[in-house]
Amino acid sequence: MVGAQESQRPVGIPTWPRWWWVRWLRRALLTLLIFPILRIGYSTRIKGRENTRLVTGPCIIVSNHNMHLDMAMLLRALPMSMRQRVSIAAASTDIFGNRYRGFLAGLLGNAFPFARRGSGVRDSLENVGKLLNDGWHVLIYPEGKLTVNGPMEPFKPGVGRLAVELGATVLPMRIDIVRPGFYEGKWFPTPRAKVVVNIGRPLRFAAGTDHIAAMLRLEEAVRNA
Repeated sequence: MVGAQESQRPVGIPTWPRWWWVRWLRRALLTLLIFPILRIGYSTRIKGRENTRLVTGPCIIVSNHNMHLDMAMLLRALPMSMRQRVSIAAASTDIFGNRYRGFLAGLLGNAFPFARRGSGVRDSLENVGKLLNDGWHVLIYPEGKLTVNGPMEPFKPGVGRLAVELGATVLPMRIDIVRPGFYEGKWFPTPRAKVVVNIGRPLRFAAGTDHIAAMLRLEEAVRNA
């Protein structure tokens, strides 16, 4: 949980993760290192990938957050054209409160700090809008915390506010852990771990939609993706 004092700090977007050479390095690391490791440890099935073709511009991607490696799983499930244009909203204190974790998040996930409480929330919302305007998809975990192996927690109201106020397309995704792997409680998983990544149909909310109603609709869309 973000402390009251921490939540008052301004939240900015680091620019270096979008430098052209960092983007190429990220692509190489994901393609040549991270994704091959995932293929060794996990059998992954992707359902609903055709729904990504319904996304015609920058979108907000919302997903459950039930494994340490879910960022890589979600990116791998997206087509290359989308994968290269994703920026991930990461907890401003849990991730960016540690310099090493913040660097890795920026390098591998083009991550930026996202405040969940206090005055920093407004900065975070504005930052998402800036990224969308610059042509980036933004991945958000609306549960607000990691729940290894699930079940999925209720979404935070902020995701409804985000979707309505920005008027962006929202792409729901869900990870189902069929057999836990290395980071989900089994150090040497046998048989091979198994994960299903589900991609739902994109949604969009009209201006003036109640934020809570939008949040509940998004939670339902992720559960049913």
